[in-house]
Amino acid sequence: SDALGTDVVYKLTDSYNVERFLKNVVSTVTISGLTSSFRNPVHFIDFLDRNVRDMYHETDAVIDSYLYHPSHAPFLALRFLQRFGISNPSPAYIKRASTAYKAGSYMGLFGSGNYGDLGAMIAAILLDPEARTASLDADPSHGHIREPFIKITSLLRSMEAFYHAPLNVPMMDGPDQVNRLGQGPYRSLSVFSFFLPEFVPSGALGDAGLVAPEAQVLKGDFIINLLDGMNSAVKFGLSNCHHG
Repeated sequence: SDALGTDVVYKLTDSYNVERFLKNVVSTVTISGLTSSFRNPVHFIDFLDRNVRDMYHETDAVIDSYLYHPSHAPFLALRFLQRFGISNPSPAYIKRASTAYKAGSYMGLFGSGNYGDLGAMIAAILLDPEARTASLDADPSHGHIREPFIKITSLLRSMEAFYHAPLNVPMMDGPDQVNRLGQGPYRSLSVFSFFLPEFVPSGALGDAGLVAPEAQVLKGDFIINLLDGMNSAVKFGLSNCHHG
């Protein structure tokens, strides 16, 4: 009937308790030369009468479509888990972390109860049994490789090193460190860090279908330079002795 035409706009509350206004029409976008397509692209702007208000609405709608996409929470949980020390978390671990993010709560003790609560997700990551069970230390696929810069800072902390000019530590900064170790503070060649999260090294890890992102910067010469520098720091302190 005319009451349900293509100009009708429905107001509804989705599963995330967010109010949405949806027009009763299907729009499908196809890309030339590809078989893939997607439907209902966000569109507010009138090409004949463009205005700032519609641009704001369209930008907000695009961001919301990313934020509430079904793949958003699992993707974010996986990346956080990898940065918190688990390169190959189990699917169940990812699900528990992403569920806490979407629910905005973990164990009823952490989080605001709103969708997208990072505090709830961090609590789920740090307090999960897979993060605290000692028996998993015997699992060779559990954990992750420390990247060179983290190895150095951990060594200096264990030695209780103190530097009077912490913003000018020769062994920690400078473009030469990237050439010697593959890393340096704020020296990443792109916004995507020094390594790819999906990097699969050759050998046993690759054969097992596991990823080791940090292994991408552990090249032969970098490893030798790292070991030389750490050995020199232990024996001679923060100096240039023996390639320190």
